[in-house]
Amino acid sequence: MRRSLQQRLQSAAAVLLVSIATALAPNAGLAQTRIAAGMVAHGPPQWPQYIAAEIGWFKGDNIELDLIGVGSGGAQQLAGASLNIAHSGFPDFARASLQGAPVKMIINDIIASPYAVFAKPGIKSIADLRGKLISIGGVKDVTLIYIKAFLASAGLKASDVDFVYAKAAGDRLSALISGGVDATILNPPTYFKATSLGFTNLGDIDPYIKDVPFTVWAANTDWAAKNRDVLVAFARNYKRGVHWLYNPANKGAAIDILVKRAKQDRNDTIKAYDYLVGRLKLFSVDGAVSDKAYQKMAEGLIDLGDMKEPVPSKSVIFDGSFVEQAIN
Repeated sequence: MRRSLQQRLQSAAAVLLVSIATALAPNAGLAQTRIAAGMVAHGPPQWPQYIAAEIGWFKGDNIELDLIGVGSGGAQQLAGASLNIAHSGFPDFARASLQGAPVKMIINDIIASPYAVFAKPGIKSIADLRGKLISIGGVKDVTLIYIKAFLASAGLKASDVDFVYAKAAGDRLSALISGGVDATILNPPTYFKATSLGFTNLGDIDPYIKDVPFTVWAANTDWAAKNRDVLVAFARNYKRGVHWLYNPANKGAAIDILVKRAKQDRNDTIKAYDYLVGRLKLFSVDGAVSDKAYQKMAEGLIDLGDMKEPVPSKSVIFDGSFVEQAIN
């Protein structure tokens, strides 16, 4: 049976109203963008991203964040475009940039060392590490910068100890538990597991070296150029996550989120919050690399043999425009 002219007009009007409502809706017509984000392993360093995902901020910006554990391969996979962004210690990405790879840091997130050095119970002082086997993150890893300063406080050089390497702190703790190494450098939550198991805490790294960033987010610059709005939204949600995390009223919810998203032990997570957020406040609120921080980064890179004098412009390794544009 044929519809009347009036029925057809009513139907057309209904379709038009739906179309107008859809067009006026927030983020209407924007396709969801998947971000392939590499990281060493799940844990507290991704806290701001877990918060943004759990609260729904990424979804509101039409972002699907796919966090992928890549161990030590983040910088290489980022340079090869297997990843869009990646998270690791700053030397990994700075080295890639300085070698001409399409990689630049975009967010400075953990602004100082979160580490302590743990050793077998028979080792009681930093000086006792002479001649011992220590597990750190990598041959030219930020943990080497940290451990050198730590050893120097007792008059030791890197050549006075032997190193083995494991990028993930969980692997380093396993080596200590098994007796495969004499000491290692650990951050939360492995920091607290080592404490509970009776290993000697020789002290935090923080008193011995200041203003040297730990981890950063970096992007493949080719992908970033084509997805600028997406990265600005990612940076904005990083900032929102940090501000939310630093609000004491959100402590319980923040702990619940990390336990859920990173499969962390609750007691260790409570301690991680108190240490990283309450005590040290290690997450940068603006994501920027200050001139002072860049100077410290450059000194570390020179020591590792990855940078030479004269020190190049900060813009060679860090693109601060994303965090600058990311207004909460």
